[in-house]
Amino acid sequence: MQIQTRKMHGFTVIELMIGIVVAAILCAVSAPALGNLIHGETLRASSNALVTSLNLARNMAVARQRHVVVCPSNDQNTCTGDNVWQHGWIVFEDTDGNGAHDAGESVLEAVQAQNGLAIVTSEGREHVIYHADGMSPGTNLTITLCDRRGAKSAAAVIVGNSGRPRQAGATSEQADACVAGLPDRG
Repeated sequence: MQIQTRKMHGFTVIELMIGIVVAAILCAVSAPALGNLIHGETLRASSNALVTSLNLARNMAVARQRHVVVCPSNDQNTCTGDNVWQHGWIVFEDTDGNGAHDAGESVLEAVQAQNGLAIVTSEGREHVIYHADGMSPGTNLTITLCDRRGAKSAAAVIVGNSGRPRQAGATSEQADACVAGLPDRG
């Protein structure tokens, strides 16, 4: 009579613990990089949404031969009248040309709050008014976007008199002003 022996396969507790420690170290090392990636994509997406809204407003002004306004809005119905845009913005047809959203003027687009970001404009020009020719006369408007990564990661959207929005890096003054407006510095 022969006794059959079987070889056991599996992990020992020590091997399992070493595997868990290695996995924990890899997660700890990659977490900050993943956080920076997520914040960078959020900032880029918000900047692109803003440029899309500005292009929509310009195109609608030309197509409808009327003034179209883009302005910051807390309730996605009225303009706030300040230079803070992170609570959202609206694009509306300004039929009476007063630069404010009144009853009977259609909202063409309403963008919700951009969480975790500060979005501020340069002083003196809080909204963009597009004329029927697609121009946006007045001083250049710079809208600066930043997040908790700080001034080095700030971006800007610039609208010149021609009305064409363009993306650029923020100056140090613009970035510092934007970082000062962050809603939560955690």
